[in-house]
Amino acid sequence: PPDTQGSPCAPHNLTEGLSLSSVLGSCLQPAPAQTPTPVTIVLTPPSPVVGGGVSLAPQPPPQDLLTCNWYRSATVTDPNSLILIYVQYPNPVQNNGPAHTGRETAGPGCALNIAGLTLSDTGSYTVQIQRAGTHGNALSVPCTEILPKPTVTPNQTLVLENGTFTLTCNSSPSANTVLWLRDGASLVPSERLGLSPDNRTLTVPNVTRGDDAAYQCEVRNPVSTNRSEPSTVMVAYGPNSAQIDPPGPIALTLGLLLNLTCIADSVPAPSYRWVLNGTDSKETGSSLTFNPTTWAQQGTYECWTHNPVTGRTAWASVSQDSWVLSWHRKGSGV
Repeated sequence: PPDTQGSPCAPHNLTEGLSLSSVLGSCLQPAPAQTPTPVTIVLTPPSPVVGGGVSLAPQPPPQDLLTCNWYRSATVTDPNSLILIYVQYPNPVQNNGPAHTGRETAGPGCALNIAGLTLSDTGSYTVQIQRAGTHGNALSVPCTEILPKPTVTPNQTLVLENGTFTLTCNSSPSANTVLWLRDGASLVPSERLGLSPDNRTLTVPNVTRGDDAAYQCEVRNPVSTNRSEPSTVMVAYGPNSAQIDPPGPIALTLGLLLNLTCIADSVPAPSYRWVLNGTDSKETGSSLTFNPTTWAQQGTYECWTHNPVTGRTAWASVSQDSWVLSWHRKGSGV
């Protein structure tokens, strides 16, 4: 048997915890021969999946075939790894070996067919062809898997405007293509977007409010495509300014409700504090509603807003000069 040390067709080792969505890997080793003649081995389908079937067949089918032996190993030295012996002449006969599971059959031309693939079928396979001066050649087929759903970490990010955030796509190493999406649309590469060589890490510096979005990564390989759940990026900014609505002049009518609203553009929403003539009114909502009943309620009303994430504070006021004082007498309309 050939020496497989360092060969690309050395046995595949399964890692603990590999899911049943893994794909069969197979590797065909050349049988020993004094003068080997190359034979192409075709795997159908090229990327077999668990639960399906696969055929390993020499192409073109060998002529004058006498027998072929299939082994579930990288060599032909262990008799316990023999799957089957197929005798084509004079009448086709299949003799099963110790490694036969009941799902393997041989066909014309020395093809090995395996049905109902399971994770245990992953590994190395060796074929030994006996005919007039010809032996089987080798084909290396990489292990592939049906990709599990990737994840993006962190799954929620709060970043300051003009800051930087980094997202990582966590997926199986067998994903040979990684793409990024923002709000469901493909993320177009630009000078501002930084991608690692394998595309698994996305870095966005100089963050703008337009970067506030849901980000996903999509992974692909020859047999599957899968997409992560969205990772939300929220850009914190403001407040840069505040204003009170209505801005004035305001007619303050004693005995009638008056409503003032403080407006400030800020993410996350800011806290509010209302001040009358320099004294905290203890009102903390974005709106202030009151019923002026005394002259002490006239003066300057201020709204203070604060964003605890950005640390920014903004305020607005309605001064006494903008008030028109009048009396309202019930039933009189004056």
